[in-house]
Amino acid sequence: MSRECYLTGTKNRVVNAVTRRGEARAAGGVGRKVTGVTKRTQRANLQKKTISERGIRRTVWISASALRTLTRGGFLGVELG
Repeated sequence: MSRECYLTGTKNRVVNAVTRRGEARAAGGVGRKVTGVTKRTQRANLQKKTISERGIRRTVWISASALRTLTRGGFLGVELG
């Protein structure tokens, strides 16, 4: 099982880390210049929790935002525990 939210499908993303040099124009410089672009992963905020779905208990990865929604009773048929 991959690290993906069981309820919302949230998972890791691949994003660019942009390295810049120089001083911004607003601060009196000539502008910021890009000196490098590197790929990196932005990890989802996943927590391992036990949920009960239609009477079946299972341990799954849940994103923090889904966990907050779940504690308020936002997902039908799914509850913590």
